[in-house]
Amino acid sequence: MSMDLLFAMRVFQRVASTRSFTDTGELMGVATSSVSRHVDALETHLGVKLLTRSTRRLSLTETGRAYKEQVDALLADLDAMHENIAAHGAEPRGKLKVSAPRVFGKRLLAPLVPAFLKAYPKMTLEISLTDEYVDLVETDTDLAIRIGALGDSSLVSRALGRYRRVLCCHPSYLEGREPPAMPQDLAAHNCLRYRRSGERVVWSFGQLEHGERGETFDFLPQGDLAANDIEVLLSAALAGAGIAQLPNWLVRDALAEGQLVQLLPCHPIASSLQAAGIHFVYALNRRKSRKVHAFMEFVADRTAPLLV
Repeated sequence: MSMDLLFAMRVFQRVASTRSFTDTGELMGVATSSVSRHVDALETHLGVKLLTRSTRRLSLTETGRAYKEQVDALLADLDAMHENIAAHGAEPRGKLKVSAPRVFGKRLLAPLVPAFLKAYPKMTLEISLTDEYVDLVETDTDLAIRIGALGDSSLVSRALGRYRRVLCCHPSYLEGREPPAMPQDLAAHNCLRYRRSGERVVWSFGQLEHGERGETFDFLPQGDLAANDIEVLLSAALAGAGIAQLPNWLVRDALAEGQLVQLLPCHPIASSLQAAGIHFVYALNRRKSRKVHAFMEFVADRTAPLLV
């Protein structure tokens, strides 16, 4: 197999993911015209049509879809083979591109970075913090950390921990107020709400009865603050402004130090009962990457105890 053919396969793989010659050229550092020529040459070599081109979009032919699946598997094995041979008897090396939720990344991931780079001096990290679900293949991202339901079944996942929320407030907020004994009592309190644009905010509570899960209760919280950033809500809660639902990993220290107190412990937030997960996810072509597995092991060893 010539190197030109191998490169053409990589170009096709990227075009098939981005559905754009221009985006592929920018990601691979080659001219758009060169991308088009490589795809044309590959189609000529194979004697089949892989892409359907129109003035507005590119799409894969049925043959192109089948070919991409085989190319993905072949190039993944080839990359893993080269990585393993290059790293034989040595540490993982090279750049690792990681995506993570913004606050989770700042609070739990960022503190681990210096120790990780010290443990693996032949590796470099590129970390992108965003609450959006990035396309790992299109952005050439090696690994992502995701919170909540996993929507893309084509990705490989590994559980990191659970995502539980805690209802809490600063002790000063309760001065002169009756603490809520039931979820319905929250109607008399100022609720600090996490809200994305256009979303209807509902707090769902479960009932623990003799250690068993009971019925859930949905409550429509009201208050003078709604934000799409949990750090804003944390700051307001710590200032005694009201009651908030916040991730256990974010408020763990504040609860232990008495800066926050948990409310309604016998009525856990329903999503906690459903054990919403926190996962590592990566594309199939990274499944044998020593860099990916080194990072996952390092992070899991240090954060999994906090995510129970």
